[in-house]
Amino acid sequence: MEQLRRHWQERIPFNRLCGFVVTRWDDAGVRMEVDDAETLSNGVGSMHGGVVATLVDTVANAAAISVSDFAPGTQVVTVSMTVNYTGPGRGHLVADAVCTGPRRTLRSVTVDVRDDRGAPVASGLVVVKVSAGVVAP
Repeated sequence: MEQLRRHWQERIPFNRLCGFVVTRWDDAGVRMEVDDAETLSNGVGSMHGGVVATLVDTVANAAAISVSDFAPGTQVVTVSMTVNYTGPGRGHLVADAVCTGPRRTLRSVTVDVRDDRGAPVASGLVVVKVSAGVVAP
C-alpha cells in the first residue's frame, strides 16, 4: 500500500501540483486530503470546483484498485463521473472513497468530500475501468 500511496501522491505530476496527500489506503477505501491555497482558489475565497472534481476523480481511481490487482502495466481510467457540490471548499478538505461493487473490470466508487469542520463540500459517483497489466516479453 505504501508504494501505491507514494505513486498517487508523488509520481503523478498534477496530484503533486494540487498538493493531494494520501492519508489512508486500505481494504475499506482511500482517503486523500488537500489544503486550500491561493493557487487553487476560484477567486471568491474557496477552492476551485475543478480542483474538488479532480480530488473526487483521483481518490475514486485509487479506491478502485488494490495491491493484488495493480500489476505493472495496469491501467485505471475514469469512465464516468458525477460530482454534486454541496458547499464551499474552504480550508482543509478530506475525501473518502469506497469501491461499492464487485472488483470487476468496471468498478463503482462513491466519494464524500468534507471540510475541516466536517461540513459537506461534494459527493461523487465514479465508474472506473481497471485493465489488467500486460508485461512485455
